[in-house]
Amino acid sequence: MEIKTVTYQCPNCNAALEYDNAAGRFKCLFCDSEFTEEQMKQYFAENESDPLSQQNLEAERTAAADEANQQAEEFSGASALYTCPNCGAGVICDSLTASTRCHFCHTPVILTGRLSGEFKPDLIIPFSTTREQAEQAFREYRKGKILLPKDFSSEAQIQNITPLYVPYWLKSGAVHGYLEAEGKKVRTWRTGDTQHTNTKIFKVIRQADMVFVRVPCDGSKRIDDSLMESIEPFDYKQIKPFSMSYLSGCGAEKYDVNSAEAGQHIDQRVAEAAISVLKSDMTGYSSITEQNKQVSYTNQTTVYALLPVWFLNYTYKGKDYPFVMNGQTGTRFGILPVSGLKKFLLTAGILAVLVFLILLIGGSLF
Repeated sequence: MEIKTVTYQCPNCNAALEYDNAAGRFKCLFCDSEFTEEQMKQYFAENESDPLSQQNLEAERTAAADEANQQAEEFSGASALYTCPNCGAGVICDSLTASTRCHFCHTPVILTGRLSGEFKPDLIIPFSTTREQAEQAFREYRKGKILLPKDFSSEAQIQNITPLYVPYWLKSGAVHGYLEAEGKKVRTWRTGDTQHTNTKIFKVIRQADMVFVRVPCDGSKRIDDSLMESIEPFDYKQIKPFSMSYLSGCGAEKYDVNSAEAGQHIDQRVAEAAISVLKSDMTGYSSITEQNKQVSYTNQTTVYALLPVWFLNYTYKGKDYPFVMNGQTGTRFGILPVSGLKKFLLTAGILAVLVFLILLIGGSLF
């Protein structure tokens, strides 16, 4: 299948531009010129063809639809889908990427075709942490862990840390929560040798209308939801309209969880949070027992976004041990493997010391 290519050219020398995550600027790899996002927008606006006609509202709607279709076509042409021959993971890159590795199993992957426009994200949060920061975070994470497999702590392993844009569905809307509970107030006192207990039972009701904004759910089945939730939250003040330029030098996971499936998970998170808010207002009771709760949703909207994550997956004895770091805030989390050999040697060493101490103490008694 034919792959179209797109380049982001330097206004000074027409060489390729790359987005510098740390500086938050577009940088020319040839003449070292740097440009802000505002400068690039102004440059491309000045070099575009005549603006769309604004004669009437219908023309605006038609133009907006045409622009959306054009963006979908541009994304389809500018994005490339790589498929891992080992684990089957789908990796999205820009079409200028000549080769890459699977971020799950590190196997070299091959280009198989284009992505359709439906996979074009609406929004993106660019990386604001550097590779050096991610590598240092991983070194600190593994520091002092003596039972790790030897190659887990190697420098070669560190080099497999990947800047990965993880697909997310972000849902916003309003919710009405209702909670009915039984509240008890218990008072005890003593009169001589007699203990008295007075229990008052109340019917407690709380209800409220609440708004939730961009509650996230990752759109990849291969990445555990709880793993991604452990590095939340992201700062949505830094969110931007999607542009392929942000993918320069990074990979992106293709979503395989649709918005409807993700929406169910988000609804559950919102419902739990809403009931928690209502329950927190039931104060002054010795105990609270929930009896009836209802949550209803209105005015829900869902958008598709790519959020930045430094990702490293280590496979040991057929099991995956991931390390992830929020590419915006630096929050990190991981699951550590344990070397069976090192665990055995450590246990054997401890037993040997105990046996020696027992023999030493026993010998001194006789």
